[in-house]
Amino acid sequence: MTDRFLLSVLTPDTKIFDGSVDHVAVSGDQGEFGVLPGHYPYITAVRPGALSLETKDGKQVWAVGPGFAQVAAEKVSIVVSSCRPVADIDVEASKQALAQAEKVLLDASPGDSEYADAEIEAAIALGEIVAAERLQG
Repeated sequence: MTDRFLLSVLTPDTKIFDGSVDHVAVSGDQGEFGVLPGHYPYITAVRPGALSLETKDGKQVWAVGPGFAQVAAEKVSIVVSSCRPVADIDVEASKQALAQAEKVLLDASPGDSEYADAEIEAAIALGEIVAAERLQG
């Protein structure tokens, strides 16, 4: 077993990362999960939140939108709707977006399209906040 594995992070528009890593962690369908070399294979949903990875050059963190991850022993592929480097995140703007989305969630009915949009906006804003905090921690 090797101490590194290949990771690809993709959005519909571009390849964000493609290289060798020691570890990756991302928000999954059942909560936060991490992958180390030799991990048991599976496929899972990715929730909006933080994606962090460790390379020989250090830690990198992005805020990601929803998607999925395919994990194998020697390669992990993560495909998400959006991916922003933490350096590009304005935490105060993300907090304001979260507050606005939460207001819509309180005012709208669960069957309304505005409600569904606000759920996604709230999840992405919260993911940006978590990603920014993860880089600091």
